[in-house]
Amino acid sequence: MKDQIQRNVREKKASLHERLKRQGNMLLAFSGGKDSFFLLQAALEALGSANVLAYFVHTPFTGEAARERVAYFQKKFPFTLRELRVDLLKDAHILQNSRKRCFLCKKYMFTSLKKEAKRFGIPNVSDGSTVSDLSEHRPGRQALEKLAILSPLQDAGFSGVEIAAELKKQGVKNYYLTSSTCLATRFPYDLTLNAGQIDAIGRVEYNLLKWGIYPLRVRYMVDGVRIETTEDNFHKIIARNNDLLALCQIHGFKFVTLDLGGIKSGSWD
Repeated sequence: MKDQIQRNVREKKASLHERLKRQGNMLLAFSGGKDSFFLLQAALEALGSANVLAYFVHTPFTGEAARERVAYFQKKFPFTLRELRVDLLKDAHILQNSRKRCFLCKKYMFTSLKKEAKRFGIPNVSDGSTVSDLSEHRPGRQALEKLAILSPLQDAGFSGVEIAAELKKQGVKNYYLTSSTCLATRFPYDLTLNAGQIDAIGRVEYNLLKWGIYPLRVRYMVDGVRIETTEDNFHKIIARNNDLLALCQIHGFKFVTLDLGGIKSGSWD
């Protein structure tokens, strides 16, 4: 069984390599996640650094945790990365956190990346979506399809689990193999987004991550937060309850709740 899995991965790598060679060049949306990093590695190997532009899009929903992930991959496997800033809160629908938020965010971000690609004479923009994303609630996927964004990993049949296993062989730490989502997903729909509250949620979450609590989502509630994590992390949170309360109060949150149902993907996308 193990030999069959390894053979399948080798075949997918070969397929990915051929697809990238046919593509010729690439502007890659690098999120700081494992999937886009795996694609970046493959693209650099297949096309060479002169034909690959990696971009990190910085938005008001980019927290310290996301930037730290980027820094980790850059330090462990040095590569050139450009940064593009997009102020998503200028859009009223995004600011109001409507159910179209994720679609609109992806639309703005990847439209900006397509403009960059055109500036450098690159016909396509690629992202790190995998076949695993097809089975999850991903409203932003529709925007990528409308903009004709390429997803080479998905086309080659790679799953997130396979990519995590491959990167683990390279010594990537477990935390960096977990998924991460933008900070807008920490707020309920139709609640007007506030840059200060977004930053506060991000800082609380980042501190908990540094305490070794992951996977993790810190959800906004009026005057407080709801922590979602796996059951095996509950004791870590209880053990540091005083530190956690003090941390949250510093950032303006009066109370802290722990969701006994664990972590939920797609609560607010």
